[in-house]
Amino acid sequence: MIRASGFDMKTTSLETWPARRFRGRPSVIAHRGASAYARENTLAAFNAAADLGADMWELDLRLTRDGIPVISHDDHTGTVFGTNLTISKTDGAELFKAVPEIPTLKSVVALAARRKQALYIEVKAPGAGRVGLACLEKWGFNDAVFGSFNHAEVHDMVSAGSQFSISVLVRQGEDPFEARKRTGAGIVHLCWEKASPRPQELVTPELLSRAEAENIGIVLWHEERPEVLDALVRLPVLGICSNQPELIGGYSSLAESGISVVCHRGMNHLAPENTTAAASLAFNLGCEWLELDVRQTADGEIVVMHDPTLERTTDGSGKLSETPLAALSGLDAGGWFSSFYQGEKVQTLREAIAFSCERGKKMYIENKDVPGKKLVSLVEDLDFLPDCIFWSANMQLMDEMRAASPNARLKSNIAQHGSLEAMKARLNPAVCEIRPECWEHEAPLCRQAGITPMLHYFGEDPDMFETIAQWRPEMVNLNRADMLLNVLKERAA
Repeated sequence: MIRASGFDMKTTSLETWPARRFRGRPSVIAHRGASAYARENTLAAFNAAADLGADMWELDLRLTRDGIPVISHDDHTGTVFGTNLTISKTDGAELFKAVPEIPTLKSVVALAARRKQALYIEVKAPGAGRVGLACLEKWGFNDAVFGSFNHAEVHDMVSAGSQFSISVLVRQGEDPFEARKRTGAGIVHLCWEKASPRPQELVTPELLSRAEAENIGIVLWHEERPEVLDALVRLPVLGICSNQPELIGGYSSLAESGISVVCHRGMNHLAPENTTAAASLAFNLGCEWLELDVRQTADGEIVVMHDPTLERTTDGSGKLSETPLAALSGLDAGGWFSSFYQGEKVQTLREAIAFSCERGKKMYIENKDVPGKKLVSLVEDLDFLPDCIFWSANMQLMDEMRAASPNARLKSNIAQHGSLEAMKARLNPAVCEIRPECWEHEAPLCRQAGITPMLHYFGEDPDMFETIAQWRPEMVNLNRADMLLNVLKERAA
């Protein structure tokens, strides 16, 4: 039980820190969940964070008027949810009816237990700390840290004598060691992201040495700048917060796996398929290749879309082939997926290639209806041919793309041709796509023929991802690149 009085200075070491630290790196703490990709502090954001390599979720704790612990950064619901309610002045039943996306602490704890995530709970409301401590003890959830900017609240949580580590959040200009001394916290959380263009330089060797000598744990601010993160992950700190946990916990956290991951229509279970948002998330996660689909508009522009009609993935209607580019440009290609992505646009292939070049990534283009020569010529004109592979289910388009350029790198599969020899004679592909049931037979044949084998798996069976990790294919085309990442990290831990 929590003790109501008594005060002992807490210490926090690696041994008592509750979150995973993969390969000795700082824990990945998803700031309000993966808040760059879903509405902050919601179950959707926390679920996305677990998919994107997080070890721990940062969340903000408040109390409703009738004392229910809920998760929200602000006391008012207007900024995030567009409603006019004050949480501390609203009973839970009324709040949940008006804003059903606001989760209770209990629902987040249950989700964290299922997703094997630790919690970093920032206490926003006075008195909410002891309520949260008591709840987690009652529910038997041990993998958590509590913290606050409010020194009195931190002191009160330390005085409660609970099992949980307690942190004090330190603003720019504050002395972290003085804050620790005043509160008794075992962790100092440096919120210095805006202190400098290079805030990593503020975490000096002297600061780290003193913290180690006094057995104080350090947690760092939410950071999304790659060049800053590259320095921070090398520091001996407990964890780093980020709105984009995949930047820390993605494929970059692994040693070289030897697997080139192709992300099918981008990270399409977390962002609307075939959009810049889905592509960006795939690239951030560390996927080397983006798979996308192309079609022609009424005025001959090549755009990125899977379906021949607009209804499923935009707010438009009708056939894409009968719609000019100007009309497409006004459509919303994200709202169908989530209100968070409302305003995403239909990409042209030119735009998609420019984005891939900017990120230094490669592309697998599935040609739905574009004349082969036209498609290959565009990619060649953009100097992207070496970083691209092409495929179509339409064999006429495949023949056209092969005829367009001997340098075009095609993908095919043996089943389309009846034999590897026939496939090679007709198309001379660079890549052969193979389904799992054929992998162990066909992959060696492709290697012997100088063709790169690419495993094709769009399912979500955890056992299959274990098999993929064991096979270590040269390339793999996935709907759920995150699930392979999770298996590879578990095997490397």
